[in-house]
Amino acid sequence: MIHVLAYDLKQPNDTPEDYQRVIAAIKSEFSSWCHVEQSVWVIDTWMDAGQARDHMKQFLNPRDVCFVARLQGNWGSWDFGDERNRWLKAQKF
Repeated sequence: MIHVLAYDLKQPNDTPEDYQRVIAAIKSEFSSWCHVEQSVWVIDTWMDAGQARDHMKQFLNPRDVCFVARLQGNWGSWDFGDERNRWLKAQKF
């Protein structure tokens, strides 16, 4: 299943090292991913949205924000770049 994963790290746990920790977790925990914007990713996982959110909690602090939603395949982009568009077009929704 393809999901949008967005997060926002809150002070004082919003250092570059904190962001790198979360990015490393996303890259290692999900079978396939596309980095869309600063803190927005599209991930491929067997988990439903709630399970993916709960899974990410171990890498986040209690004040951080996390949002996960299933992407059903109806998407559009503008000036998004060939690599990200190719990744999305290759997914099975």
